[in-house]
Parts: sequence; C-alpha cells; structure tokens
Amino acid sequence: MAFHQNWIGVFETLPKYLPMARFWRSGNIAIATTGWPASVFNGVLLSECDGLTADLIEMLSEPFSRTTLPYSFQFYSPTQQADCEELFWRAGYGELIRDPLMDCIGPLESLPANPTIRIEPVLTDSDRALYVQTVLEGFGMSGQNSQDVIGVMATMQEGYHVTAWLHQTLVGAGTVLFCGGVAGIYNVTTLPFARRQGVAVRIMEALHGHALAQGYSGTSLASSVMGLPLYRRLGYQPAGYQIAYVPLNSE
Repeated sequence: MAFHQNWIGVFETLPKYLPMARFWRSGNIAIATTGWPASVFNGVLLSECDGLTADLIEMLSEPFSRTTLPYSFQFYSPTQQADCEELFWRAGYGELIRDPLMDCIGPLESLPANPTIRIEPVLTDSDRALYVQTVLEGFGMSGQNSQDVIGVMATMQEGYHVTAWLHQTLVGAGTVLFCGGVAGIYNVTTLPFARRQGVAVRIMEALHGHALAQGYSGTSLASSVMGLPLYRRLGYQPAGYQIAYVPLNSE
C-alpha cells in the first residue's frame, strides 16, 4: 500500500513540473492526467477497489472519453487476484500491469559490497542527461515519450537521484521519490555489460540510506521479476500488488 500511496503522490506533484499535468482528488479516488500518450500516466487512481461498481467505473471514465488520451484504472490490492477483477472484465477492461509491491522498514540487510563502484548524486543538467540516458538504456526504452517521462522525474526536487560508476564508466542509476508521505524507489537499473557486479546493491544502499537519513522509516517499491531476488536478499517484504486495467478498445 505504501508504494501506491507514493505513486499517487507523484501524480499530485507532477503539475509543478509538467504544465499539461492535472490532478484532482476526493477521498480515496483521484483522477490524473499528464498528457503523455501512455495509459499508465493517465487515469483513475484508487486507494483500493472496495465499493467499486460498474456504474462508478463508467462515471469515472467519462472525462477520458472526451479526450484522445489512453487511460487506466490503477489500485492497490493485498492479493494477486483483486476482488474487482471480474467487474473490470465485464465492463470491457483488460489487465495492463500487476506488479508485486515490497517494503523495507529500517536498515537493509548487509550484502557484500563492491568497493570499486562509486555512487554520485545527480546535481547538474549534465548529470541529469547522463541519468536519463542510463535509465533508458538499462530498461531498453526508446522514443521521445520515454525520454520525456524519465527527464521530468529526474528534475523532481522531491527526489534523490543517483548514478553509479564502475571505475570511470557509468554503469547504473536510480531514484527515491518522497511523495505522499512515503519514500518510493524508481528506475533502479544496471547497464547490461555491468550486471552481476554488485551495482544494484550499491544503488539501493544509497537510495534507502538517504531515505532513512531524511527521517523516513524505510522505502517501498514495485518490483520487476528480475529484481525480486535481490530485493528479498536486501530485506524487502511482500506488500501486495499494484494493478491496472485499461479499456480493451484503447490499447
């Protein structure tokens, strides 16, 4: 739940950095748009799906029907299969993401560190350009939209962004964002040629340690399949799922 709270906080913060972004919230329901042509960056954000009905789904989706923006319904679920899954299917929606969430409270578990890896904070425009390039390459992303998304995240003053260096070679990057009262970790990546050398461990130590130093009790994240074993070794515990559905006629 903590990461989803952070994710909603990110959308609430984005209008400071993205003129086209909009955010509206009432109780446990938020509606956000960024203008980016991707379903995950526009839509309805729910703290949970309890009380959701077909009529409410139709009402909340109505503002998006007047635009060309792809959108999604995103919510937290304590279990892998959400109670509202069948409701979305009947309403004509399909699954977009079902990401496992993880939390680590207190210090990370100690793992062997590679002393040749140096972590540097992202401070200048040149640093940010290197960060964006590394994240895009590490995740195999391309295109102007991806570059815009990562570029905006790298400018957020609510975050701490780092790059990792092996000797004098840039090999990784990562971010922790302080939004919604929670420290959420994003964009942790190691370039393919430098994997299995302890780069991600050093990045996670830097991000998590910075969050603790800022007074947060720990950090939360949405894990990829590749990242799960490392996060478990570092002491992260399962914390539910972040699930998103999109109308099947949109993407």
